[in-house]
Amino acid sequence: MKIIYYSPHPTHDIVSEVGYSTHQRETILAMQDIGHEVLPVILGGTEKTNVEEYHKNIGNSGVKKRLIKRFLPTFLLNAVKDILLVKHDVRAAKRLEEAILEFKPDLVYERGEYMQDKGLLLCKKLGIPHFLEVNSPCVEEMREFEGPNLFHFWGFRKERNKLKNTKHIFAVSSALKDYLVKKYHPRAQIHVIPNCINENKAIPPANDIAVLRNQLGLDGKFVFGFVGSIFPHHGIGKLIEAFAEVVKKQPNCRLIIIGGGVLQPKFEAMANQLLPENTFIFTGKIPHAEVIKYIGIFDVGVMPDSNWYGSPVKVLEYGLMKKLILAPDNGPLNDIMTSGTDGVLVKPGVENLAKSMLEVAENFDQFSNMGGVFYNRIMKEFTWKAQARKILENC
Repeated sequence: MKIIYYSPHPTHDIVSEVGYSTHQRETILAMQDIGHEVLPVILGGTEKTNVEEYHKNIGNSGVKKRLIKRFLPTFLLNAVKDILLVKHDVRAAKRLEEAILEFKPDLVYERGEYMQDKGLLLCKKLGIPHFLEVNSPCVEEMREFEGPNLFHFWGFRKERNKLKNTKHIFAVSSALKDYLVKKYHPRAQIHVIPNCINENKAIPPANDIAVLRNQLGLDGKFVFGFVGSIFPHHGIGKLIEAFAEVVKKQPNCRLIIIGGGVLQPKFEAMANQLLPENTFIFTGKIPHAEVIKYIGIFDVGVMPDSNWYGSPVKVLEYGLMKKLILAPDNGPLNDIMTSGTDGVLVKPGVENLAKSMLEVAENFDQFSNMGGVFYNRIMKEFTWKAQARKILENC
């Protein structure tokens, strides 16, 4: 089958080492690996050098743009951004039309984005089957990240238009599916397709992991670890508070936080205040290729919190390394894990997280096989190839 993978977002490339890039890149490769011809139409860029140059120019935006951002009220600034996104959508659809006329696809698979609906309208006009992937409640997400906006109603209208006119919808979690049904009443069937992992990802040698563990002073320690950008919804503060209770009773425990972000200094200060000296490590941002080796030094991979709609890849990375996992007991995690079998899903609250952390530290032998169980489940259900097959069996 001939497939166009269409991503209209103006900056979401497929070459960066971030979530949206990995998702797009791995989906395209998986579709190709199972025997389909795929043409990427990615408005954010497909070549590393071009993307790097673009981001360099964005970082050096002119004085005029900086003054506008500083003095224009938020709701007006966001309205201007939305108008620019709509104008971009017209240009993106033109690119898609050229690709359709030349490639003659059997299917257009679109990664849905805020304020972008011209691709769907074009497919409808040309009679090309259209599948829509939805990764977030994009209008609400934009409001949360960017603040008030004159044109949120326009965003809702465009989102409803896509959801009511596409052939199949693929939501990243069951919680997001339920939201889409309630909010937009789409005609098409919604399939839950969580994020996945590449089963061929290189696993570092045990000796390399041992060397790193020694370099970090963690030999003989029981290590709780977190990997990811330090965002508010990841619950780093909650993890530090919980670990403070654990280390009082189990002083051999250590906490390592792999990743960076603007909130890192805040949480390092919090850890310095609440935790005994030399019981925690913040590595800051590390190269993406090194992440899997750092996970290797964990005894337990922790995801202290998450948003209600996403599908966390870090849990799958923990599972690829056969680590025992502690994660929130919510919809997205219940989509991929069974508590007590694949790992431990924790009810909300610092006290519940601390209790679970202490329990696994004191009785690790009772839990340690769960990492292997989850690994086997990942290899069967949550590889990019497995998800690509599920998507395309709907054609």
